[in-house]
Amino acid sequence: MTEGELVLMWQSADEPGRVELVVSSFLAEDLLALLAAAGVSAVPSRRPRRGAGVDVLTTVEAVAGNPAAWAAIGLVVKKFFDRHKGKRIRVGEGGLEEAENYSAGDIERIVRALSATDRSATDSTGVEHADSESG
Repeated sequence: MTEGELVLMWQSADEPGRVELVVSSFLAEDLLALLAAAGVSAVPSRRPRRGAGVDVLTTVEAVAGNPAAWAAIGLVVKKFFDRHKGKRIRVGEGGLEEAENYSAGDIERIVRALSATDRSATDSTGVEHADSESG
């Protein structure tokens, strides 16, 4: 996985009727908005996940208590991929390096997500947490 890559994984949650969608953090707001528009109750998990590369992933916990909700989640996933088709982003150590086919609003959200990730990797004293390093 390279930096800025779109990641979306589907995994079972701990409880029946729930599903976890693990997504690139800079796209979590978009996925949550699509789920809300489809009437699916979903919230981001409070614990960030680091992917195989250096991307930080967000787990979105969605409730799918009936067949209609499961169908809505499937349609949201399709819409999510359609929306991001042809988009490309590259993030380096210094921040955002390249973005193709993103709106100004999208780029602003990406930069905010990247900044939040940097802040969460460093505590208030400026000391980097040991688990913030990739590897």
